Amino acid sequence: MWTSRWRRAALWSAALAMLAAGACAAPEPAPPDEGLTDPPSSGGADLDVSGAELWLSFDDAQVGFDGSPEYADAQEGPFAGRVLTANGGTARPVAGAPGRGRALAFPERCTDDSGCPRALVEVPADPALEPGAAPFAYGASVLLERDQTAIGSNIVQSGRFGSAGGQWKLQVDGADGRPSCVIRSGDEVLSVRSETGVADGDWHRIVCRRDGRGISIDVDGSVERRAGPSGPLETGLPVRIGSPGTGDHDDQFHGIVDDVVVDIDPED
Repeated sequence: MWTSRWRRAALWSAALAMLAAGACAAPEPAPPDEGLTDPPSSGGADLDVSGAELWLSFDDAQVGFDGSPEYADAQEGPFAGRVLTANGGTARPVAGAPGRGRALAFPERCTDDSGCPRALVEVPADPALEPGAAPFAYGASVLLERDQTAIGSNIVQSGRFGSAGGQWKLQVDGADGRPSCVIRSGDEVLSVRSETGVADGDWHRIVCRRDGRGISIDVDGSVERRAGPSGPLETGLPVRIGSPGTGDHDDQFHGIVDDVVVDIDPED
């Protein structure tokens, strides 16, 4: 059952920990305990993503055609995410918590008006990653400190504000770090925000779902739902992780991300 599968995924979310190494040339393995002092742990169940269209675990990096790090689908699927950067930003692989491999740490918060370090992971647009009118789920595991929050921090998305074909995204809003899910089909926007803040230095599993009843957000098994219709989604744009772009005003995420999953038409 796809619902229980994602719930099982939420249980291990706190059993991930920081990943870090350079992201310009071919990444080198980080020491197992690099940046890790007292790893957070609130669960250790295995992540079951069988049947998902995309799963980026960030455990193994290769060098892409332009020399940038690239992360293949952990299920040996056809997709890969390439690191894009600007202004000296990096998506740093760092050592993970026991059993969860590695994850990516995105640039630290910067308060300058322009020129801040930027980084994201981009999976090229593909029809197989377009939900259309089907139910779908998408999510990630995140670790965010209180001083890493911003007005808007985008974790994973496809489509942008006002882009044709719609948009879906998971973001963290405000100083208290409350995550929200947003789905826009045409001019119709449906969103739901969790009452649970995640900016506490622990790992959290966050999953957004769209089905016939509307959309929901699941933070470590705590689910909040908003009813309402949502039309077809065909963004025609890449899936991006960590930021919607590398521009000065893009909503850069400043924490750590792991195990990004997109699951189209999951089992009931």
